[in-house]
Amino acid sequence: MHQPRVATRDFLEEPAAQFPPNHLLATGVFRAELTLIKLQNIVKNFNRAPLLKGISLTVQEGERVSLIGPGGCGKSTVLKILLGLVPPDEGEALLFSTDMCHSDEDKRQSVLKRVGMAFQQGGLFDFMTVRENLLFAMEHMTDKDGEEMEYDLKRLLAGVKLPKTEGMFPHELSGGMKRRVGIARALCTDPDIAIFDEPTAGLDPVTSTIILNMIDALGGKGGKKTMLVASSNVEIAIRFADRIVVINEGLVVADGPWRQLLVSGPPWVQHFLSTRLIGLDIEYAHELHLPPSFIRKNWSAHSVR
Repeated sequence: MHQPRVATRDFLEEPAAQFPPNHLLATGVFRAELTLIKLQNIVKNFNRAPLLKGISLTVQEGERVSLIGPGGCGKSTVLKILLGLVPPDEGEALLFSTDMCHSDEDKRQSVLKRVGMAFQQGGLFDFMTVRENLLFAMEHMTDKDGEEMEYDLKRLLAGVKLPKTEGMFPHELSGGMKRRVGIARALCTDPDIAIFDEPTAGLDPVTSTIILNMIDALGGKGGKKTMLVASSNVEIAIRFADRIVVINEGLVVADGPWRQLLVSGPPWVQHFLSTRLIGLDIEYAHELHLPPSFIRKNWSAHSVR
């Protein structure tokens, strides 16, 4: 068993050299105008204990990216800093080229209107019905008229398989139902960026699959939407996006296509990814399009196609 490597700034640079992220164009020219998300050397301490030690990443328009790492590594904090909900101790967080932690409230709200966010527990207003939660978001974050809002309300609730929940309050919903309504609310404003924080945490495999399928179907409406998901679940992360950003010990220790990282990434990254995939049913391993060399190495010869 590989032992985790200590994350250092030298180690941070290693994966990027091996696996150029998708946002570096084939020409090698970085097109800043397409960068919707940029985190530069983000440092955050809590009670003098370092949580983030210099997180840097960029997300380009139209990209899907999975932010992954062990539980408690700071993924949710990264999202909160990006949205301006938590200030970093050092570094810069830019959303649509706007510093969310140092801009005035009007500017921040203007930017947030372009972002859909689904929180871990759904983030719904307890005192509002499902219908009121979605309408509130559309009324305050879009220019849609009443007819458009009514149409999108019904379309999205049907899309997440909850067409009969309009009059229900959050306390009347199960955990999985709250997550699905949260996804509908995140997408009802037709955002340029959709962000999901642990969208399937604590849910059974069937419900998790339903939620991922909903994100795929609804997020694809109208073109290729920029999406960022934070998850501790490797399987969910690789099903959501080809590009993964791995955080460990407060640093980005890998950034690139997950199939390459799985078979030839840094040792700790290979170990982290593989131990959560080995043991899957062989047919499901093929459905996930795990690399053939990885399957041959980790499944018995009689089970490999």
